[in-house]
Amino acid sequence: MTTETLKLYKLIILYFLSLAKQDITNAILSDFILEHGYTDYFSIQETLNALTEDEMIKANQTHTTSYYTITPRGQEILDDCQAHLPYGTKLEIRQYLRDRKIQILESTSVRTDYTRISPFEYLVKGTVMERGSVLFEISISVPAEEMAVEMCRNFKMKNDEIFGFLLKTLSGNAHM
Repeated sequence: MTTETLKLYKLIILYFLSLAKQDITNAILSDFILEHGYTDYFSIQETLNALTEDEMIKANQTHTTSYYTITPRGQEILDDCQAHLPYGTKLEIRQYLRDRKIQILESTSVRTDYTRISPFEYLVKGTVMERGSVLFEISISVPAEEMAVEMCRNFKMKNDEIFGFLLKTLSGNAHM
Protein backbone atom coordinates (compact mmCIF):
# COMPACT_ATOMS: atom_id res chain seq x y z
CA MET A 1 0.00 0.00 0.00
CA THR A 2 1.46 3.36 -0.99
CA THR A 3 1.55 6.38 1.29
CA GLU A 4 -1.06 8.14 -0.86
CA THR A 5 -3.51 5.23 -0.82
CA LEU A 6 -3.10 4.82 2.96
CA LYS A 7 -3.80 8.55 3.34
CA LEU A 8 -6.98 8.17 1.23
CA TYR A 9 -8.19 5.18 3.25
CA LYS A 10 -7.56 7.05 6.50
CA LEU A 11 -9.49 10.08 5.26
CA ILE A 12 -12.40 7.89 4.13
CA ILE A 13 -12.65 6.28 7.57
CA LEU A 14 -12.23 9.58 9.45
CA TYR A 15 -14.86 11.29 7.29
CA PHE A 16 -17.26 8.35 7.70
CA LEU A 17 -16.87 8.35 11.50
CA SER A 18 -17.15 12.13 11.68
CA LEU A 19 -20.47 12.13 9.82
CA ALA A 20 -21.85 9.12 11.71
CA LYS A 21 -21.58 10.93 15.07
CA GLN A 22 -21.71 7.59 16.89
CA ASP A 23 -19.73 4.40 17.29
CA ILE A 24 -19.56 2.45 14.03
CA THR A 25 -18.81 -1.25 13.75
CA ASN A 26 -15.94 -2.69 11.79
CA ALA A 27 -18.55 -4.50 9.69
CA ILE A 28 -20.28 -1.27 8.63
CA LEU A 29 -17.00 0.47 7.72
CA SER A 30 -15.81 -2.59 5.82
CA ASP A 31 -19.15 -2.92 4.01
CA PHE A 32 -18.97 0.64 2.73
CA ILE A 33 -15.34 0.44 1.63
CA LEU A 34 -15.71 -2.97 -0.02
CA GLU A 35 -19.05 -2.12 -1.64
CA HIS A 36 -17.50 0.92 -3.32
CA GLY A 37 -14.35 -0.98 -4.32
CA TYR A 38 -11.83 1.24 -2.54
CA THR A 39 -9.68 -1.61 -1.23
CA ASP A 40 -9.67 -5.12 0.22
CA TYR A 41 -10.56 -6.28 3.73
CA PHE A 42 -6.94 -6.66 4.90
CA SER A 43 -6.04 -3.10 3.88
CA ILE A 44 -9.09 -1.84 5.79
CA GLN A 45 -7.91 -3.63 8.93
CA GLU A 46 -4.37 -2.30 8.46
CA THR A 47 -5.74 1.24 8.12
CA LEU A 48 -7.96 0.88 11.19
CA ASN A 49 -4.95 -0.33 13.19
CA ALA A 50 -2.83 2.60 11.97
CA LEU A 51 -5.56 5.10 12.87
CA THR A 52 -5.94 3.54 16.32
CA GLU A 53 -2.18 3.55 16.96
CA ASP A 54 -2.01 7.21 15.86
CA GLU A 55 -4.91 7.96 18.25
CA MET A 56 -7.09 9.36 15.47
CA ILE A 57 -9.82 6.83 16.23
CA LYS A 58 -10.73 4.92 19.35
CA ALA A 59 -11.57 1.22 19.23
CA ASN A 60 -13.88 -0.52 21.67
CA GLN A 61 -13.70 -4.30 21.41
CA THR A 62 -16.21 -6.92 22.46
CA HIS A 63 -15.99 -10.67 21.89
CA THR A 64 -17.90 -10.34 18.64
CA THR A 65 -17.58 -6.74 17.42
CA SER A 66 -15.21 -3.80 17.19
CA TYR A 67 -16.69 -0.31 17.48
CA TYR A 68 -14.86 2.79 16.28
CA THR A 69 -15.24 6.50 17.01
CA ILE A 70 -13.26 9.47 15.82
CA THR A 71 -11.12 11.19 18.47
CA PRO A 72 -10.57 14.96 18.77
CA ARG A 73 -7.12 14.42 17.22
CA GLY A 74 -8.70 12.54 14.31
CA GLN A 75 -11.24 15.34 13.83
CA GLU A 76 -8.41 17.90 13.75
CA ILE A 77 -6.53 15.88 11.12
CA LEU A 78 -9.72 15.48 9.09
CA ASP A 79 -10.47 19.22 9.29
CA ASP A 80 -6.95 19.99 8.03
CA CYS A 81 -6.88 17.36 5.25
CA GLN A 82 -10.53 17.02 4.20
CA ALA A 83 -9.82 18.87 0.93
CA HIS A 84 -7.72 15.86 -0.17
CA LEU A 85 -10.77 13.57 -0.04
CA PRO A 86 -12.49 13.51 -3.45
CA TYR A 87 -15.91 15.14 -3.60
CA GLY A 88 -17.44 11.99 -5.12
CA THR A 89 -16.21 9.91 -2.18
CA LYS A 90 -17.79 12.36 0.27
CA LEU A 91 -21.08 12.05 -1.60
CA GLU A 92 -20.90 8.24 -1.50
CA ILE A 93 -20.30 8.29 2.27
CA ARG A 94 -23.19 10.68 2.90
CA GLN A 95 -25.50 8.63 0.68
CA TYR A 96 -24.48 5.35 2.34
CA LEU A 97 -25.13 6.78 5.82
CA ARG A 98 -28.47 8.23 4.71
CA ASP A 99 -29.62 4.99 3.02
CA ARG A 100 -28.64 2.77 5.95
CA LYS A 101 -29.45 5.02 8.90
CA ILE A 102 -31.94 2.59 10.48
CA GLN A 103 -29.70 -0.44 9.90
CA ILE A 104 -26.71 1.39 11.42
CA LEU A 105 -28.71 2.52 14.46
CA GLU A 106 -29.99 -1.02 15.04
CA SER A 107 -26.56 -2.61 14.70
CA THR A 108 -24.85 -0.17 17.06
CA SER A 109 -27.53 0.48 19.68
CA VAL A 110 -27.52 -2.94 21.37
CA ARG A 111 -24.20 -4.22 22.66
CA THR A 112 -23.28 -7.35 24.53
CA ASP A 113 -20.07 -8.73 25.89
CA TYR A 114 -18.81 -11.05 28.57
CA THR A 115 -15.64 -11.28 30.63
CA ARG A 116 -14.13 -14.25 32.38
CA ILE A 117 -13.90 -13.43 36.10
CA SER A 118 -12.64 -16.82 37.31
CA PRO A 119 -12.52 -20.37 35.93
CA PHE A 120 -16.25 -20.84 36.65
CA GLU A 121 -17.59 -17.28 36.52
CA TYR A 122 -18.32 -14.99 33.59
CA LEU A 123 -19.73 -11.48 33.80
CA VAL A 124 -22.27 -10.84 31.03
CA LYS A 125 -23.01 -7.23 30.14
CA GLY A 126 -25.82 -5.98 27.93
CA THR A 127 -26.15 -2.32 26.98
CA VAL A 128 -28.70 -0.37 24.97
CA MET A 129 -27.44 2.91 23.55
CA GLU A 130 -29.45 5.80 22.20
CA ARG A 131 -27.72 8.70 20.43
CA GLY A 132 -24.40 7.75 21.99
CA SER A 133 -25.73 7.62 25.56
CA VAL A 134 -26.51 4.56 27.65
CA LEU A 135 -30.28 4.05 27.84
CA PHE A 136 -29.93 1.01 30.08
CA GLU A 137 -27.32 -1.53 31.03
CA ILE A 138 -27.43 -4.81 32.87
CA SER A 139 -24.68 -7.10 34.17
CA ILE A 140 -25.10 -10.62 35.47
CA SER A 141 -22.69 -13.30 36.62
CA VAL A 142 -23.03 -16.79 35.13
CA PRO A 143 -21.09 -20.04 35.74
CA ALA A 144 -20.19 -21.06 32.16
CA GLU A 145 -18.98 -19.46 28.95
CA GLU A 146 -21.67 -21.20 26.90
CA MET A 147 -24.28 -19.59 29.13
CA ALA A 148 -22.59 -16.19 28.70
CA VAL A 149 -22.68 -16.54 24.91
CA GLU A 150 -26.35 -17.57 24.99
CA MET A 151 -27.26 -14.67 27.27
CA CYS A 152 -25.52 -12.22 24.93
CA ARG A 153 -27.48 -13.62 21.99
CA ASN A 154 -30.78 -13.47 23.91
CA PHE A 155 -30.15 -9.92 25.11
CA LYS A 156 -29.68 -8.76 21.51
CA MET A 157 -33.01 -10.35 20.52
CA LYS A 158 -35.07 -9.52 23.61
CA ASN A 159 -33.69 -6.22 24.93
CA ASP A 160 -37.02 -4.41 24.41
CA GLU A 161 -38.84 -6.99 26.54
CA ILE A 162 -36.12 -6.88 29.20
CA PHE A 163 -36.20 -3.08 29.32
CA GLY A 164 -40.00 -3.03 29.57
CA PHE A 165 -39.98 -5.60 32.36
CA LEU A 166 -37.28 -3.77 34.31
CA LEU A 167 -38.98 -0.40 33.89
CA LYS A 168 -42.34 -1.77 34.99
CA THR A 169 -40.87 -3.73 37.91
CA LEU A 170 -38.52 -1.05 39.19
CA SER A 171 -41.05 1.78 38.91
CA GLY A 172 -43.61 -0.27 40.82
CA ASN A 173 -46.14 0.47 38.10
CA ALA A 174 -47.65 -2.83 36.95
CA HIS A 175 -49.90 -1.00 34.45
CA MET A 176 -47.15 0.38 32.18
